[in-house]
Amino acid sequence: MQMKFRLAALALPALLLAGCTLEPRQVLDQLLPAENTATVETAATPQPQTLTAYATAALLPALQQYADTQQVALNALGDPGAVDLVAMDHLPGDLVEGVDVMSDTLLAAAAARAGVTESTTALPLGRSLYGYWANGSLLTSLLGENGVTALQNADWDEWSDFVETLQAWLEKPGAATVTLDGTDYTLPETKPDTLNATGVFSEPMDRASGYTAAMLAAGSDKTADTLTGPLNGVYSAVTLEWDNLAQSDETAIFRRAKLTDLLSAYGSDACQSLVLIPFKCELEESDLSTEEYNLTGLWDYPVLADVGYVTVRAGTDESAQKAAKSAVLWLYSSGEGENALTETLGVITPWNTASDTTTLGAMQIQQASTGILPGITVTQAQADALAANEESLRDSTSHTTAERNAFTREALLALGVTEGEE
Repeated sequence: MQMKFRLAALALPALLLAGCTLEPRQVLDQLLPAENTATVETAATPQPQTLTAYATAALLPALQQYADTQQVALNALGDPGAVDLVAMDHLPGDLVEGVDVMSDTLLAAAAARAGVTESTTALPLGRSLYGYWANGSLLTSLLGENGVTALQNADWDEWSDFVETLQAWLEKPGAATVTLDGTDYTLPETKPDTLNATGVFSEPMDRASGYTAAMLAAGSDKTADTLTGPLNGVYSAVTLEWDNLAQSDETAIFRRAKLTDLLSAYGSDACQSLVLIPFKCELEESDLSTEEYNLTGLWDYPVLADVGYVTVRAGTDESAQKAAKSAVLWLYSSGEGENALTETLGVITPWNTASDTTTLGAMQIQQASTGILPGITVTQAQADALAANEESLRDSTSHTTAERNAFTREALLALGVTEGEE
């Protein structure tokens, strides 16, 4: 069943899409009169409607489901500037010129469904848990009972020590003790038969959401002064990953990602055994310029990250825009569209519905109801710049103050903050 719950109060207007009966595909207006059938040639079968779209890997399954259920031909292209509908992981920003949703009656109705009340060209597709994902049974075999919970509640020093100890253990197994959430746990003397890991981490599938704790630590006044300390903490987390990287994605224990990324890459069945460990940064009390969050919350709560945005591209012809709007309306107004978001993508929709039909879905609902960090919103260009900045550390063998300063400076620029800015 679909389970509905509220994360925050939403003031929806009276006009919702629940009562709309718009169909994405056109049908014949009327049948030919019976007496004319002998003299009129049989009409050719109409060609299926075509939707030309750009979608990232995590979001494409929803558009494919739309095409399959509505018998629409989906033409997926790799150039967001040459399509009718764009689905990006982050706000498109200047990368795509989109139709203002408030300028179009149907898109405005979709915006109302999503709780969007101001002019924008991008509509949110939902939110999803973000952090480090690992096989729960494997972690239990390494740490024993309650080990997963202790790891979720570990502080930065405990987490970083665990990662370095685990990497050394993978290279040369032997009994080793780690402290997590104040309690000692012992790694086994030998590797479990099912463990083929060569390193602790695989490369992240999403990097931008990892800046959430740093942005929240900076508070409402985001300047170079308030962000430098928290971004230094992100630097420590990123270099910890690079220093303990597995030889391949298939031989790693943890992967930093949104749930939607994993469901798209590996399928729902393969993901049901996963557990989530929050993305932890090296933060100190002096790094916090906010009273809303403390260190424990920033370490222990996972992020509920923005999943992506959909945009109807401006400048296309009428039929192309109609095809794009049809897909948007299907996602936002129909039961099948909601299932594509909650079941296929695994998101919590903008109107706060989610699926509890799987173990991970139920866990996401429980976690979102208990404690999460609200994800930050960035443009795709900002996300790409943050990822490139992390990538620049790939081959670093020694981490210096100069390297840390350079990383923080580039992160500030990517986030639109200039050093010395007040």
